[in-house]
Amino acid sequence: MMNRFALLTAWILSGFLSLAGQSSIDLTFQGLLSDIQGKRIANEKFELLLNVVSAADQTILWEALSSTGTDEEGWFSFSINGISAYLLENGKMSRPLVIQMSFLPGKGTRWLRQGDDFQVSYSLTPLMVEGEVRLKMTRTEGSELVTHTEDHLFAFKDQYPFAYLTGGFLVSDKPPISNGSVEDLQQWLSPDSEMEEDAASRGIKGGFPVGGYRKKN
Repeated sequence: MMNRFALLTAWILSGFLSLAGQSSIDLTFQGLLSDIQGKRIANEKFELLLNVVSAADQTILWEALSSTGTDEEGWFSFSINGISAYLLENGKMSRPLVIQMSFLPGKGTRWLRQGDDFQVSYSLTPLMVEGEVRLKMTRTEGSELVTHTEDHLFAFKDQYPFAYLTGGFLVSDKPPISNGSVEDLQQWLSPDSEMEEDAASRGIKGGFPVGGYRKKN
């Protein structure tokens, strides 16, 4: 099947998810974990703490802690069904959210810097455009994710992946999100060999400001 997303990596800042009425929106994340050498971390178990936080006052609106792990290619995922409920404020879909991921080490793993959380955050912001509510996604420091849109489905790709994590989102107001769409997103996100070598060269300072991930020797 043709990879529909790969043809659109140059589309930056161009798309938003158009929503009619009070549609229920589901969100799915796909992530690829790498170690300090830029190698994929496959078949690794860890605890994943997820928080949906109000960007305005840092109130935690939803929280989940789950045991998860990467597959044989280094991928892991999570979903937040009905995330539209947390976007509502005074009956309108207008509340900006922050989605926080905290990776907690499991058996046989450790952080490169002890005592620091391995955390990644993205913002999800509703906007009014021509009388319709639409969504955009950014990293918390401000760079917007590359966007690709299809009928009732938006894909968001982090165009500047962290040293330890390459990731992206699927958002739909007509769930469920198909397995085919997930596979397309993974292909769009997958780094080539040159990108993986670059990730290794960035090391700790080129990735997260604190924390890091590797298996114990």
